[in-house]
Amino acid sequence: MNPEQLAKQLAKLKADNLFRERMTRTSKVGRYVSIEGRKMLNFNSNDYLGLSNHPAVILAAHDAASKFGFGSTGSPLMSGYTSMHQELEFAMADFLNYPRVLLFSAGYLANLGVAQALLKRKDWFIQDRLNHASLIDAAQITGAELKRYPHLNNAKAEALLKEDINRFKLWATEGVFSMDGDSHDLFSAALSAHTYNALLWVDDCHGVGVMGEKGRGVLDTMALSESEVPILSGTFGKAFGTSGAYVAASDTLIETIIQKARTYKYNTSLPVPVVAATLKALEIIRTEPWRREKILELIYYFQKGCEQYDLADQAKFTNSPIQPIVLKTEQAAMEKSAYLKACGIITTAIRPPTVPKNQCRLRITLNSELEREDIDLLIQCLIGNY
Repeated sequence: MNPEQLAKQLAKLKADNLFRERMTRTSKVGRYVSIEGRKMLNFNSNDYLGLSNHPAVILAAHDAASKFGFGSTGSPLMSGYTSMHQELEFAMADFLNYPRVLLFSAGYLANLGVAQALLKRKDWFIQDRLNHASLIDAAQITGAELKRYPHLNNAKAEALLKEDINRFKLWATEGVFSMDGDSHDLFSAALSAHTYNALLWVDDCHGVGVMGEKGRGVLDTMALSESEVPILSGTFGKAFGTSGAYVAASDTLIETIIQKARTYKYNTSLPVPVVAATLKALEIIRTEPWRREKILELIYYFQKGCEQYDLADQAKFTNSPIQPIVLKTEQAAMEKSAYLKACGIITTAIRPPTVPKNQCRLRITLNSELEREDIDLLIQCLIGNY
């Protein structure tokens, strides 16, 4: 495709209200954030527990840089696997109550790597229709047959499991869906997977750290463990406030991923200061449950406010920090996002292909740094009363 054709494509994206533009952040992330120099109330961050700028997390990164240097200097199978990486793997395995954990440099790479290691051509990769793009891409690079079922529809998923019973099937679903904030009934999923001999994989990027009494994510809320969910993955870029990702599984599965995942073997491992910061963030997650408790309070307060001001029809209430406001059209989402920005509130208009057509929305995210009066202001702005 030549440059002129590309320019026409870009022009059409703009005309259809589907053009993406980056916002330049000029401050730390917290209750407020500066976007292009303007201080704004922050309903736009995945830093759910406010740990990205926690002094202890920053100090841990500084101390590790002084001891190890910054870059990891190689892939994990060369010079990039330090005692700090090993310590984080052990600590996460203990936290999640899984036999082993393997670190990746990013959640996208973790999902590609698990699929690379476990799937081959003609295997079936069964997925929720709203799974993250990384899981969809993972199916494409393995050559496995991608089989998708309607969002959260366990009966349709089970019907796929029943087909061709001798074929290997890997079943992936998100713990908390990133744009909807909802969750699959993992009790039913685990039973179906066990009955039809499929390998169940839950990617809980938006749940681990922030959901459950102990912060173990969706599995914590449903009292599930490794025996029901053999593979659990997630990132440190959300509730942990750092960067990187992990996969938790049995010793056999982890060793298989180490040996076969190209995104693990041929990728530079996480910088040591990031690993140290994540270890400190994990410590805070385990010892300061008030952060999760506050988010629960804010979720309840937000939902009551939406009901009071007739926003319940637009809102998709969930038990997670992700509380979407569905506005259907691209134009409506863009206009409401721009209005909120003019009011001093930052949130993102989500449009296709991230969400289906006519499901455009504002992705409202709550975090422990916010206060009730912030939600009051948000709701007044959502109804245009500002």
